[in-house]
Amino acid sequence: MTGSFLDTTIVVHMAEGTGQEKASGEAFVRSNQPAGTPFYALRELLDGRVRLICEVHNMLRAAENPPEAIAALTRRSPAEGRKRMARVDVFRQAAQHVFAANPSGPRDDEKREMLQYLMLKANGLWLKSRKLRSVDVVQPLACFNNGKLTLGPSKELRGPNDSFTCVRTERCAAAAYMYDKKIELGKLIDALHQNKVDQRIANKNETNQRRKALKELSKQGPSEFSKQKCRALGDAYFASMCPIGSVVLTTNLDDHTPLCAALGKEAKKP
Repeated sequence: MTGSFLDTTIVVHMAEGTGQEKASGEAFVRSNQPAGTPFYALRELLDGRVRLICEVHNMLRAAENPPEAIAALTRRSPAEGRKRMARVDVFRQAAQHVFAANPSGPRDDEKREMLQYLMLKANGLWLKSRKLRSVDVVQPLACFNNGKLTLGPSKELRGPNDSFTCVRTERCAAAAYMYDKKIELGKLIDALHQNKVDQRIANKNETNQRRKALKELSKQGPSEFSKQKCRALGDAYFASMCPIGSVVLTTNLDDHTPLCAALGKEAKKP
């Protein structure tokens, strides 16, 4: 039996998912104890999926009606890539939920019902992610803005302490954890060299940004490391900080496998 170290993708599946994907994650965790998810996963979740849902909520609240909101979403720059499409998908899910709940009813309350759905979705994901069954939250980060989502004066959704990112006055605690393992840090940098990873990964922008962030951390140390690059550490953090005797539990084996292998560890998908 091995332990489980949950990455952000699995946290989302178990906190937000339904059906088989949720059940498979829970079954793996039950069978592979102890199980833990680092605060770094919550930090990624807050600045990622949770923030995205809140942004859609806030754009809808500022719009006159849902058609105006979806028009604003689709006008956003294509340079945003997956984020742009993810926002549109969240909006679509909210609209489908409202229509399914009352397919023949009037559309006058559609905006209000969608706003309620998005608020519950954001808060539900954020609360459940920290209370997954049989999973401890480990490796606290002094720079992490922990707490509840809040409402602004215009009833817009905001992050804890009005922020979806880190405490500005603190150094990057995730970088500090990784810097303490200098030999492993070097192995991770080497593992991401273009000549050593599969071309599907080598050509990804995330891979290039991750290697640059790791090299900056190795050269400058955590005190000078830019917190703007914290999320670029990404999958490398889970490989580095996964306890001996545990596996990194993820839905993204392509990116995790070479990093874990470089450190003699393993990544698994439930």
